[in-house]
Parts: sequence; structure tokens; C-alpha cells
Amino acid sequence: MTSRLLILGLNIVVLATLLGAYGLIVGDNGLVGVSASMGLVGGILVIYSSAPVEPSISSLVSYTRTLVNAVTSTLEDLDLLDSKLCSIRKRDLYLLVFSKVPCPSRVDPGIGFTGGSPYLAIPIEPLSIETPGLSSELSDKAIEDQLRSILVDELSICKSVRVESESGFYRVQIIGLHEQLREFVKYPVDPYTMITLSTITQITPMNCTRLINRVNLPDGILLVTRVERVAE
Repeated sequence: MTSRLLILGLNIVVLATLLGAYGLIVGDNGLVGVSASMGLVGGILVIYSSAPVEPSISSLVSYTRTLVNAVTSTLEDLDLLDSKLCSIRKRDLYLLVFSKVPCPSRVDPGIGFTGGSPYLAIPIEPLSIETPGLSSELSDKAIEDQLRSILVDELSICKSVRVESESGFYRVQIIGLHEQLREFVKYPVDPYTMITLSTITQITPMNCTRLINRVNLPDGILLVTRVERVAE
């Protein structure tokens, strides 16, 4: 069981219940809609907190489908479908953050407001990988090797990974997507983007990885990312 997801899920469910009750009292259907989406996200986190840790294609597909539906609905209610996406590291906590503010650092897991805009922050469990980048400059090969180890060797959800750097940007090309996961790349969140951003954040000496652009290719996906340091 993942206790962090369980606690976060229960907190979101409680907050969603209170927000929904308030929305019904004041007659605000928008708040009721947001609370419903929050409750769905919280319920998903509670369910998956007890899921097996060992990854598999079937569990990954099931998790991704449920997460995509819940996150898309929540982003729509929060008016964040055009939001920016980044991964940040706060001590030992890794968050995937959706916000109209470029990679806000003062966020907590769940839903909140920063810089006058709402945000959605999803906790990501740290990957079991070596982190040479924490004490040295991040190289193309370091990113490529780690992503290949996870996406190709461990999860087998793509055929190859290529990484190139250019003027501080990292271009990650993921080729040969798994047929059962290919449909998800058109949604706001997908397993390839989640894993790529969180992996780079985990091995970089910086604490933030921003998604600059995401381009669908005939047999893959191109992610343009940038690493930087933000105030904790």
C-alpha cells in the first residue's frame, strides 16, 4: 500500500464533500461540479494506494484510463485545459503540476490556488533509479539511459528513446508506442509524459522540469522539456 496516496486521496474526498455541500447551500453548480471531479480524483487515489507496486501493462492501462478521465474532467472544471505542465521536486516529494502559472513551486498535493490561478498537483512516486544527475551536470546520455531502462526494458511500453539537448532544452523522442497506450497521448496527461518529466526531475541537479511542447508523431511522441530551479 502507498500511504502517501491513501492520505492524499482521503483528504481530497473530505475537501470535495465540504466543497460540494457548500455549493449546494449557495446554489453554485460550478462548485458542485468541481467537488464531483475532486471526489473522483480522491477516490481513484484511495483505490490505487492499495494497488500492487509491481508494474504491468494491464494495470498501467487501467490506471492511465481512469487517471486520464478524472484529470481531464477536473482540469475542465477548473478551466485548466490550456494549463502548463511541469514536474517539481520538493524534498522527497515529486509532484506533477497543472497550472496557468509557469511551474509554481508553492503548491501542495491536490487542488489549490497560486498566483491568482487554480492548480492541480498529482503526487508521483519516486522511481527506483540511480540519481547521478544530483551531483553532476545532466547529460543527454544520462536521461536517455534512464528513460530507456524504464520505458523500454522495465515496462516495455515503447521500442526506443532518443534524447538531444539544444540551448538548454531537452528533446525526448519516444518511438514505437505500445498499442494499448497510444490513445492516451492526445489527452492532458499520459504515461509517457508523466514518466519522462518525473524521471528527469529525479536525476537533474535542478528541481523542476517544464513541458515546453508535446508533438504527436506517426509512431511516437516528441517532448520538448526544460530543467530549471524554482524556489521551494
